[in-house]
Amino acid sequence: MTDVNLFYQKIITIIKQSTLPAFAVFDFDNTCIANDITEATLAYMASNNLFRDKNLLEVNFEDAGSEMYSKAVFDNYYHLLKENQVKEAYQFISKILSGFNVNEISLLVSKVIDFEGKDITKYNLFGREVAKGIKPREHIIGLIDLLKNSGIEVWIITASIEVLVKEVIKRFDIKTKVIGVRNTMIDGKFTAELEKPLSMFEGKVECIKKFIDPEKKPLFGAGDSIYDLAMLEYCKIKVVVDRSNALAAKAKENGWFLI
Repeated sequence: MTDVNLFYQKIITIIKQSTLPAFAVFDFDNTCIANDITEATLAYMASNNLFRDKNLLEVNFEDAGSEMYSKAVFDNYYHLLKENQVKEAYQFISKILSGFNVNEISLLVSKVIDFEGKDITKYNLFGREVAKGIKPREHIIGLIDLLKNSGIEVWIITASIEVLVKEVIKRFDIKTKVIGVRNTMIDGKFTAELEKPLSMFEGKVECIKKFIDPEKKPLFGAGDSIYDLAMLEYCKIKVVVDRSNALAAKAKENGWFLI
């Protein structure tokens, strides 16, 4: 693993040798923060029976606010992950705000973060052990600040729901632009329909080209899982948060920054 201070020094050297203007892209969950804000929101909503769209599942439920429905929605997400249907799981969890309006999200996220706290632990929900705790990764936030202070524009490209991430970075004073999963809206409320391109897997590169620059590649890219690989390979300099997984192994193999 790279020494953080030495890592920052190397980044400064790279910036000085680079042509500006330039931009950098960061994954969010488990990269900029410990744990996952959309998973935390799913768990909080399931614990408190807060779902509003009773049609999130193929099986019909009459009451979206029942404990039975909450458990079914929660279990379905983790069942998809267990079956290695990761894309399907990510798309499914992106629909949990269906029925909410924009003005309600700030309070919801505030309650989620307060419940999560900053201690990284686990707890049991519906017989399943889930991660608990949301806090910024200081060395990554330090990197973001270093890049911004050097004149490099920083974007978060996340597979999480965009409005959730925007509230989290506001809460933790992380000043970046965000591209995340966006739900279409009808009459001021989120629906279960997702806008394309989706900012997940190879779609992260599509989003960079569509929303940031159609031709110029990011100077830096940072991520934590193999699902960030397409984005990182599109970046000139790769930074990987070491979570002892497949992406960390690839970073070691290729000599990428591993912190």
